[in-house]
Amino acid sequence: MRLKSLKLAGFKSFVDPIQIDFPGIMCGIVGPNGCGKSNIIDAIKWVKGELSPKSLRSESLQDVIFNGSDTRKPVSHCSVELFFDNSENFLGGEYLEFDEVSVKREMGRDGQSNYFINNASARRRDVQDLFLGTGLGGNSYAIIEQGIISSLVGAKPEELRSYVEEAAGISKYKERKRETESRIRRTSENISRLKDLEDEVKRSIRRLNAEANLTSKYKKLRDKEKEYQKFILSDDMNELMKLMNQSEKENKSIDKDLEKIDGDRLALVAKRDVNKTQLMESLKELEEEQRGFFESGAKISLIEEKERTVASRIEELSKEEQKNIVNLEDLSKELDSAKSDLSKIDEKVMQTILNDSKKIIQKMESSISKKDSDLIEKSLKEFWKKGYQYGVGESGEAVETINTLRGQFASRNEQIIKDIESMKKDLAKEKGELSGLVETRKSQELKVIELRSNQDKANEEMRTIEAEITKLESEKERIMQQRNEKEVNKRTIEIDIKEKQERLDSYSEVKDIEGERESIVQDLEKLQKRIMNLGPINFAAPETLEAEKERKETLSGQIEELETSLNKLDEAIRKIDMESNKSFHNCLNSVNKYLEEMFPKLFGGGFCKLDLLDKSEDSGLILMARLPGKKNTKLSQLSGGEKALTALALVFSLFSINPAPFCLLDEVDAPLDDDNTARFISLVNEMSEKVQFIFVTHNKISMEKSSHLLGVTMRDLGVSKVVSVDVEQAMELAQS
Repeated sequence: MRLKSLKLAGFKSFVDPIQIDFPGIMCGIVGPNGCGKSNIIDAIKWVKGELSPKSLRSESLQDVIFNGSDTRKPVSHCSVELFFDNSENFLGGEYLEFDEVSVKREMGRDGQSNYFINNASARRRDVQDLFLGTGLGGNSYAIIEQGIISSLVGAKPEELRSYVEEAAGISKYKERKRETESRIRRTSENISRLKDLEDEVKRSIRRLNAEANLTSKYKKLRDKEKEYQKFILSDDMNELMKLMNQSEKENKSIDKDLEKIDGDRLALVAKRDVNKTQLMESLKELEEEQRGFFESGAKISLIEEKERTVASRIEELSKEEQKNIVNLEDLSKELDSAKSDLSKIDEKVMQTILNDSKKIIQKMESSISKKDSDLIEKSLKEFWKKGYQYGVGESGEAVETINTLRGQFASRNEQIIKDIESMKKDLAKEKGELSGLVETRKSQELKVIELRSNQDKANEEMRTIEAEITKLESEKERIMQQRNEKEVNKRTIEIDIKEKQERLDSYSEVKDIEGERESIVQDLEKLQKRIMNLGPINFAAPETLEAEKERKETLSGQIEELETSLNKLDEAIRKIDMESNKSFHNCLNSVNKYLEEMFPKLFGGGFCKLDLLDKSEDSGLILMARLPGKKNTKLSQLSGGEKALTALALVFSLFSINPAPFCLLDEVDAPLDDDNTARFISLVNEMSEKVQFIFVTHNKISMEKSSHLLGVTMRDLGVSKVVSVDVEQAMELAQS
């Protein structure tokens, strides 16, 4: 199994999606400092499930997502995917049939990671389990970064032991052991809980036994109580049936009373309806008579008012007639006097006469119409004007006018006389009509009085009938209320009978007893007191008791099964410990064997060995080394190059026991001189027959021994690019 390729997108400086292929068994990653070479190592660690930001050279996990540069914007997520060649079936189990296995991890800014194995969703634990025992597990010795070499030499005993356990392939067994121990703890806890439940069930069974015995005693007393109650119920039923019969008789009597009341009421209602019809007819007749009476009164009033108007008019006309006669005489006298003095009139006399004429006219205005007064005034003015202007001879026309007026006064008086006579005749006629109407009104008034008296009698009779009907309805309502009460009482008795009958039916299997009711009641009271003294009864106790017994059997079976399982798990732990300890010691011996061979190859002699710290089963390991030509020296006193070669000797020894799919070396050759670098590269070349090496280096010797070089550049600040070079092809091109 080897690493075929690596896909990155948005991871640290590798913002653009890129695929890095590893075609050879020795692939060197080269480039200037700070271009992103170590980010490739971080990507491989991250996809394996690394959660420590410090291990990834970051402050937080989100820092592995490309955070932008001067020319590029930040991205929202990153992904890394590893592709492994599994054609030799290095990964067994469910992946045995796959020639290629891929492992992928994705993460967004929220810090949530998603894992995939062969594009199928997986858990972080699934990814870690995939690499357990392969050298790429949690305590991986296959990824050696800058600064790890020296720390590997000075590692704690527990850490050194973990490397050997990983090489021995028992790390996965230890993981299974931890899972099994966890299951043992859970099983022990379950057993404890089940035993507590079992104890509780036992206590419950004891309690339920007592309650079941009490329930049995209670049922016996209840059965005896039912015998007494059956007797009392039968007796009550007989009494209720008597009451029922009596109630039915009473209801029949009440029904007869109701029928009689209904008959009397119907007769009164019929009589009331007849009287109401007659009353309505009488009311109509009274209204007609009253209407005629009021109409006669109106006519009489109208005639009397007309008589008064005519009499007043006659009086006015008579007064007007007398005034006209007097005025006519005065006008004749004045006219005669005016004619005799007309020739003697001068302007002054004429004015005097004119004034006098105005006085005459004013006297006449009270007795003549406004039209006649204006005409007289106009004529006199004209008469005097002409008489003054033209002489006496010109006033003849005025005299003629006055004569005409005298004729009109006379004609007016004649007309007044005729009007008065006509009015007197009409007045006599109206008086005759009035006399007839007065007689008629007297007759109508008597009729109205009679009709009103009849109506009062009819109303009084109606009130009497209504009072009798109201009395009957009140009586009916009282009897109906009584009937309803009886019906309710009857219904109550029926319900009581039904209820008691149902109870009696339920007591059909209860035997009958004989005796006096009083004695039976006393015995029942004593029995009920005994039942009350029993206290609360759990009627479900017998059934619950059986259920609890079954539950106890189930719990006992479960406890037995769990204890059996626990024993099996303990046995499995012992076997795992035994096999793991055996495998660990075998591996330790093998590692020491390889150290004896590799250490002299790197140093040209010397001695190196791993030894147990103490005799305990979980004892840690210490690394002891003696360089050629030197006494035993503490590892902390070794130079950087010596520490690096010592650590590499240990790592390669581990690889000899359990070769990892690949080995990542991050500038481990930096502290080595050319001679040691040559020894290191020679050993790597030897080990490459078993392990694929991918190393970051600045050393030319290491570059020359590489079969494939990956050049990492950073043309754009903060963004890494990769250029792949086949060294053998490049050398051939260079030689040609």
